[in-house]
Amino acid sequence: MRTGLVTGKGHFELREVDEPTPGPGDALVEISLCGICGSDVHAYVEGWPYAPGICGHEWVGNVVAVGSDVRVVGMGDRVTGGLAPGCGRCAECRADLGAYCSTARSYYIGANAPASGGFAPFMAASADRLVRVPDELTDDDAAVIEPVSVALHAVRRSRMRAGDVVCVVGCGPIGLLVAQCARLAGAGKVIAVEPDADRRRLALDTGADVAVEPGAQMREAVNEATGGLRADIAFDCAGIPQTIQQSVGMVRYGGSVCIVGVTGSDATIRPNRWLFKEISVDTSLAFSLDEMRAAAGFIADGRISVAPLVNGTVTLDELPQTIDDLATKRNPAVKLLVDPTAG
Repeated sequence: MRTGLVTGKGHFELREVDEPTPGPGDALVEISLCGICGSDVHAYVEGWPYAPGICGHEWVGNVVAVGSDVRVVGMGDRVTGGLAPGCGRCAECRADLGAYCSTARSYYIGANAPASGGFAPFMAASADRLVRVPDELTDDDAAVIEPVSVALHAVRRSRMRAGDVVCVVGCGPIGLLVAQCARLAGAGKVIAVEPDADRRRLALDTGADVAVEPGAQMREAVNEATGGLRADIAFDCAGIPQTIQQSVGMVRYGGSVCIVGVTGSDATIRPNRWLFKEISVDTSLAFSLDEMRAAAGFIADGRISVAPLVNGTVTLDELPQTIDDLATKRNPAVKLLVDPTAG
């Protein structure tokens, strides 16, 4: 079968690989759609050592075969997948840190993972990391469950409290979804910070109170919302090095920053400013399966809106050029989906 893979800096290839077969604890999933994640594009731009099994991880599909030991899903189930529960045997699990299970996390980041991710017609995945998709969701909606789960985990992991003034830095898919999750969690005001005018409009359409450009406009909006105190918390969802220090500048003394966007590049910070303001900094990656189920439920009942983020669908043949167009900003799409079976 054909699969799309990031193979180096500026290199995205369509390769022929063997069609997977499920092991005893696996399910074979026929992929319906797979979203292009910002990390797929970052890996292409920055040349990360990007494991094949995570190239295309925002997928939805149907179970077409199961291994002998599988009990949690069955033939015909529509599923998506994330980070498996703790294995119960590694050092982290034995220390009651199952959320950081080294076995589950190594699989999630590509170690001992399949030869391809969701940019392929089929995937064999451990059944323990699969979640059934509610019947109410379209495949388009279901392909965005994974990024909603990332956003939900970030808000739950952060120090945000009900009533807080929240800055969301960067209005890509994750930033737009973090803004919605923050609103759902009781944020008093959500200020989206984004240089692109179309994405600022989208932020307003999907629940942000204010959407502003970085710089003077942002400072004015934050000061107006807080009486000059500055925001309680900033979620840095931009995935570029320079916004980390800028996010710290947006928050009040004793405030916090949650870093959600991913970059492999070095970032220049000013620790004296962090110390002087007594800033708390958290980071967030991935999510639990319970959070994935909750995310699916929030989409199904309308509390999280994902349809406005999806700009269209491309084929595998179109995927290499699409990745390059997203990387070079020639394509301004917020979220594109891949149909790996389309001609």
